[in-house]
Amino acid sequence: MPAERFNHVHLFQQDPFCAQLWYQQHLNAPAPTAGKAQALTEATCKVPRPELSWPSLERAGMLRQPAGVTFSDVALTWHVQQDERPLVSSTGHLYDHIALSVADLDAWVAKLRREGVKFLKQPYKLGDMRAVMIEGPSRESLELVEIK
Repeated sequence: MPAERFNHVHLFQQDPFCAQLWYQQHLNAPAPTAGKAQALTEATCKVPRPELSWPSLERAGMLRQPAGVTFSDVALTWHVQQDERPLVSSTGHLYDHIALSVADLDAWVAKLRREGVKFLKQPYKLGDMRAVMIEGPSRESLELVEIK
């Protein structure tokens, strides 16, 4: 990989290991090769909140419970949300959504509907392509763009 490239996005998740499992199950993200992720199930993905640690961007410390997935060479890296307030949708915020490319949008839409994934926008035209917007496990907006 070249040294100068897009590398990762940091996000907060309500339950980082459950989010990791969601991305594996619904978006076919490969399982990480190290750490707790190897044995995740819906019964084991919820874990106690970690203790505060330092160094931190916050004076009071940071809750660290890293997890994530990688698509190609871009990592989605998560930490547990830092307080008990419910997470809100990313739509309309500084980072509105993340887009992933797919080869067959119709097949993905059918798969995700069977699995009960929430659709934020039904399939729509995006220039000369098509796309759909879904909601991730902690209300993040995800766009699937069909690339032919």
